[in-house]
Amino acid sequence: MNPSDEMKAKGNFWRRALGVLFLLPAWFAPHTVLRIFFHRLRGVRIGKGCEIGYFVVMGNVHPEMIIIEDGAVVTAHCTLLEHDNAYYYTGRGAVDSRPVVVKKKAFVGIGCVVFPGVTIGERAIVGAMSLVKHDVDADAVVCGQPARDIKAERTSR
Repeated sequence: MNPSDEMKAKGNFWRRALGVLFLLPAWFAPHTVLRIFFHRLRGVRIGKGCEIGYFVVMGNVHPEMIIIEDGAVVTAHCTLLEHDNAYYYTGRGAVDSRPVVVKKKAFVGIGCVVFPGVTIGERAIVGAMSLVKHDVDADAVVCGQPARDIKAERTSR
């Protein structure tokens, strides 16, 4: 196993410890301003005027790879994955560590899972419980598992 893969898979011990320490207050804080404050302490890059819901999991290994731009909304119970260790732990490949970006004024509905390397475009809407494996264009409306553009489907009928 490559030592750099080990670091990508498990992250820096002290950074992980800090991330876990601030994760609980980030989950349970009674107001979005406090939740944003604690996620920022963990290293997540969050712009101005954003809203973060309860129980949002963001970048537990590399929180600095999560970028949420101004005015974006990430609702409750969402998971933004900046890494995927499946191939690493099964001995079939390397760790997949890539940034996740939620662009300005985008909306991520309740319970969504966003995979590593995904960018959600400006003013895009991701419907509840969606599994987002690919980039979402600006102004798109996507939902499903995997998420697909329903705005385009609606206009083509």
